[in-house]
Amino acid sequence: MVLDLRSKYVLSFLLLVLIAIVTANIYLEYSLGEWLENQLVTELRRHAQIGRVLAESRELSTIEHNPDRLAGLFGQDPGIRITYIGDDGKVLGDSHRNGAALRSMDNHGQRPEVVAALQDGLGISRRESATMEQGMLYVALPFHSPDGGGQGVVRAALPLEGVQALTSRLRLSIIVAGLIAIMTAISLSGLFAHWTTYSQRHVIACAQTMAHSSRAPRIEIHANDALAGLASSLNLLAEEKNETLALLAERQSQMLAVLQSMHEGVIALDGRLQITLMNRSVMELLHLSQAPVGEAVQNIVPLRMCAELGLDRHYLPSQPFSTEFALDGPVERRVTAVVTPLHEHSGHVIVLRDVTEKRRLDAMRRDFVANVSHELRTPVSVLQANAQTLLEGALEDKKYSRILVSAMERNASRLAKLIADLLDLSRLEADQFAMEVQSLELLPIVLDVVDLVRVTAQEKEIELQVEVEAEMSILADAEVLRRILINFLDNAVKYIPNHSHVVVRTREQHGQWRLEVVDDGPGIAPQHRDRVFERFYRVDSGRSRKMGGTGLGLSIVKHLAEKMGEAVGMEAIVPQGSLFWLSLSRVIV
Repeated sequence: MVLDLRSKYVLSFLLLVLIAIVTANIYLEYSLGEWLENQLVTELRRHAQIGRVLAESRELSTIEHNPDRLAGLFGQDPGIRITYIGDDGKVLGDSHRNGAALRSMDNHGQRPEVVAALQDGLGISRRESATMEQGMLYVALPFHSPDGGGQGVVRAALPLEGVQALTSRLRLSIIVAGLIAIMTAISLSGLFAHWTTYSQRHVIACAQTMAHSSRAPRIEIHANDALAGLASSLNLLAEEKNETLALLAERQSQMLAVLQSMHEGVIALDGRLQITLMNRSVMELLHLSQAPVGEAVQNIVPLRMCAELGLDRHYLPSQPFSTEFALDGPVERRVTAVVTPLHEHSGHVIVLRDVTEKRRLDAMRRDFVANVSHELRTPVSVLQANAQTLLEGALEDKKYSRILVSAMERNASRLAKLIADLLDLSRLEADQFAMEVQSLELLPIVLDVVDLVRVTAQEKEIELQVEVEAEMSILADAEVLRRILINFLDNAVKYIPNHSHVVVRTREQHGQWRLEVVDDGPGIAPQHRDRVFERFYRVDSGRSRKMGGTGLGLSIVKHLAEKMGEAVGMEAIVPQGSLFWLSLSRVIV
């Protein structure tokens, strides 16, 4: 663990204080313990002297007759034990024993303090008492009988338990004082270290901020020492760094803005084919939530794309190249890719362009031209052939000429309808179709359209039913709604067999109101259902042309509905039949 400057100051100061406190505590404990023991010895000696004075007093009876009574004079002090011992070691009196207990006491002649008192005039001993069964401190003094009849020893004793308690309390006081001193030292050392290292820490913090921040701050030092010079140098470096970072950030922001706003996808790779940059267009194309910078490109792009670009070989050629391929997904997309090696750096840039819509429009354009050419060729050919036949002499044959003119009229009508539908479709796609959305009663419009197809339905014995609420109001353009409904009903009546049924109804489904045209005809095969609203798409092209269809009706219906803000669709009916529907914006009264 690396310590900062302030921590080093604090720990050094605390170490010195701790050494001083421990040394002082050891010395005080030893000195005070010795002083306490000396005081206790002095106190015991004083009691022993009093006991000797009483034993040697001539006013009292002889010692052989009253030592126990003399010892009893001290019995009122339970902490001090006074014992009178004869020169033969027999216990003559004891402040804590009398009667049988006194007579049963051991001979004390060999007690260390007794031997020392008789030999040296003073005996001091610290040992375990056999009588009291605890540690005791003994002080013994010799005495002489007042009648000269003999000598003995008076001994004062104090339990060491009290001494140890005093010593423990003294040690605890010293420890508490030491802890208080340490806490005080910690506080003072913290303040001292904070004060002495403030400038250094300020410079270090500012330098670290300069190193890691995108905007380096200036260092303010109110001093005239080496730190002030260091701060000035760091300030100069900070200014240069800020200018450089600002310039780089501006250029990077411009570059990222350009890349992210590009419709083309851009992937930058390093020499190891790891992704260094990816813009938003690529992420949307590959369905990625975030740019996988640092990942190997082979692990990110689909296998088809890897194969087309040669990424499965884990290298890219040194020359630019381009390719086009299909990108699998929920909807297949056509993508062109241009791979260019980086100049003066190892790596490549891949530019991806989604050309799905362009290819679809190209195909639609080709199909449209082909379909229009085909649709126009037939009526124009008929008109041209019939006109030529008439000019070559068929006018003289009234019956035959009438047939030719009738065919010319039908094909001219078909041609006019085709041109009208193409013009309507063009105006819808160019947003030039005028429309007026207003509140309308739905039932009258439905009945009016049903009347228009009733004659054709009766010829095929098709039953028409209307199941629409009488007072239902909607928001729509009346002519647009009529045109959509006519298309649905006309298709239903034309393409279902005789004796079938067609129902026009309103229904609520999933919270949405719909106007539905339902028939019980053969229905539409599944492969055709998703394409019936495409221009020029026919389920049965031969039958449609025979009936005068242009293949643009449902495509126009779809554009009209979208222009009105509604949707159209087709569904299959079980067991057979078809359902075409238009969403409705109902007016709640």
